[in-house]
Amino acid sequence: MVLATPRSGSNWLCTLLDSHPQVLCHHELFNPDGIHLAWSLRGSDFSLGSPDLQQRDPLQLLQMAWERSLGRQSVGFKLNVGQAEAVFSAVLDDPAVRKVVVTRRNRVRAYVSERIAEASGQWESYPDSAPPARVAGVQVDVEALKQHAARNSEYLDDLEQRLETAGQQALRVHYEDIGLGQTHRELLRFLQVDPGEPLTGNTRRMNPQPLSALVENFTGLCAALAGDPLEADLFEGTSQR
Repeated sequence: MVLATPRSGSNWLCTLLDSHPQVLCHHELFNPDGIHLAWSLRGSDFSLGSPDLQQRDPLQLLQMAWERSLGRQSVGFKLNVGQAEAVFSAVLDDPAVRKVVVTRRNRVRAYVSERIAEASGQWESYPDSAPPARVAGVQVDVEALKQHAARNSEYLDDLEQRLETAGQQALRVHYEDIGLGQTHRELLRFLQVDPGEPLTGNTRRMNPQPLSALVENFTGLCAALAGDPLEADLFEGTSQR
């Protein structure tokens, strides 16, 4: 199970894993807007049931996902914060399920990317998708930014505590490292599949501009975060998604 905080590159990670011949990795099977299958299966006749089943009996959908493996050795899916609490608890408590926790070091980037996605309505972009919608810029409220970072941190701390209490281990993957070959090999070894297979992601960058071009009140934000732990994130990296 891929456990993700928002805008952490989890769609990118899912397409990378799904490109391995021994892995079937779906996206958000329990998104309230629909059952998001592996990108490679979209448009095919593969099915895990209806949105009604997702709402009525999510644990049955989960069981179907495990069973319909298409002959792959490792089957997984992505679960975002707050989705399908029954599934979250069932899988988190199951030591047979390997957990990959995906997050983003740059907390300001994560927040700005989420605000842009909300404004544009576009949360993912693939080679055959419409060109990413351009948003002129977003206003960043400092308190909302801090609360967003705190919520993500609290979620991750709680997740790690629950896993530690249960005697389970998880593999932590950072957005900034997803494209590295070393990360790919660590992931595949963790999933106990051939680590020598190359992985090919299938998403497009949506917000590659520096934060100064994405945030309308960037100068004011810099002043407001002076001396704050979030200040370093304002200038860290310019090739982000």
